[in-house]
Amino acid sequence: MIKNKLTQIIYRTIYIVLGVIGIIGSFGYFKENFNEDFYLYYTNLSNYICFGVILYALIKTIKSYKTSPEGYCNVLPKFKFMSLIMILVTCLVYNILLAKDYTIADYFFSISNLILHLILPIMFTLDWVLFTEHRQTKWYYPLLATVMPLIYVVLILIRAAILGNSYHGLLYPYFFLNVAKIGFGGVIGWVAILVLVFVALGYIIFGLDHIKKTYKK
Repeated sequence: MIKNKLTQIIYRTIYIVLGVIGIIGSFGYFKENFNEDFYLYYTNLSNYICFGVILYALIKTIKSYKTSPEGYCNVLPKFKFMSLIMILVTCLVYNILLAKDYTIADYFFSISNLILHLILPIMFTLDWVLFTEHRQTKWYYPLLATVMPLIYVVLILIRAAILGNSYHGLLYPYFFLNVAKIGFGGVIGWVAILVLVFVALGYIIFGLDHIKKTYKK
């Protein structure tokens, strides 16, 4: 683990700069076409949340640097763990299930796509690995990590129900939420699988976080 706060400040500043580029891209700026559905995509929302966490951590680290240039900046530990699972699932689901629908050029030469789906998720994970005090996670954190994604699913389905099938805009941002095509049963099945992924990934990270402590005992 790296306790040097100057290193943390530099790393998080780079993250914020890339995050700003990615967020601007999520609005459709680089395609010169405003994306009015930007708020529907889980990728965007999870990245916005992680951006807020890192920005808050950066501000707190800068404030504490003069008095203590060494140490961890343990801000929002519970929420940061939840955000970590969210962004890891964003990265995994996109790259395993969704990226196959795009060409290599679309993937690697789209600035916002590369930043939001690969670079920022990796950087957020490394921030947690390198700059967070470990063996502090609680057994229920992986369960809490499912709360925000489930809220997201409910809001997407409520919005779609209110607008109805006559709506000509985007109703379902992802195929596994498309009630019109796969039915409620299909949606529930996919959501159940993804919840299991969230929980399993959460407990894998929880276990890795506590390996050293268990070994010492």
